[in-house]
Amino acid sequence: MSKGFLTLAQNGQYDYVKMAYALAMSLKVSQQKYNKLSVIVNENEEIPDKYLQVFDKVIYVEKPDSDWKIQNKWRYYDVTPYDETIELDCDMLFFHDISTWWKCLEDKTLEFTTKTLNYKGEVTKSDYYRKTFTINSLPNLHTALMYFKKTKENEQYFKLVKYIFENWESFYDRFLKDKPKFLSGDVVYSLTAKILFNRNWNNFLKFTHMRSRLQDDDIFDDWNKELPSFFTNYHEIPELKVSNFNQMYPFHYINKDFLSEEVIEFYEEAIRLL
Repeated sequence: MSKGFLTLAQNGQYDYVKMAYALAMSLKVSQQKYNKLSVIVNENEEIPDKYLQVFDKVIYVEKPDSDWKIQNKWRYYDVTPYDETIELDCDMLFFHDISTWWKCLEDKTLEFTTKTLNYKGEVTKSDYYRKTFTINSLPNLHTALMYFKKTKENEQYFKLVKYIFENWESFYDRFLKDKPKFLSGDVVYSLTAKILFNRNWNNFLKFTHMRSRLQDDDIFDDWNKELPSFFTNYHEIPELKVSNFNQMYPFHYINKDFLSEEVIEFYEEAIRLL
């Protein structure tokens, strides 16, 4: 069965394709067995040749009317070229091999990250960004890192995900108290899971989530303006330290200016050394 990573990178206000390029390079240099990344982009998007060298497949979809590209987050199941997929937000980097995760997921069909970490490696406790989940007793599912297989049950799940994406306001009115004012991919996927399944979603999947108010420090601005961070090249594999804490899990950096040209060049050199 084919296995690979998938990310949505539809350019608008930010250059998400460039972020996907960095993500793809980080997978190439850190993953020993499964390191293919397919990228969902806007139709007619021009992809630089050097990006194509590290992307597995480029999947073109219709560009949404707004710069808020989450309208296409329902498409993952339909467009993935793999039998088993780990879907990722494109503003992430990998520093350590997660081959054992694939082995542990062999008897699973649909899993989401339910616990995130701060830069110190501690489980985040604040629901500052997820009040809707607490108020409505929604499963705490993060679509920034999720796993799914091609199954009949998942086909039905993703069909309802699509339907709620297309009718989110009426579903929010019907099912949610103190409802969000905007469409949220995490809310839609979690609401769909609550409607269709009665199960415990806790599992081993984790990623480091760099939203400022999850860090248990007095950080209320962009984290990368307040916390020192630097890359090292250990045995030709890039590593990242944030305030001297080595980053062991998939790193969701959130703040787009973290991905500087220096970081891109650092990874391009690592790719050349492969």
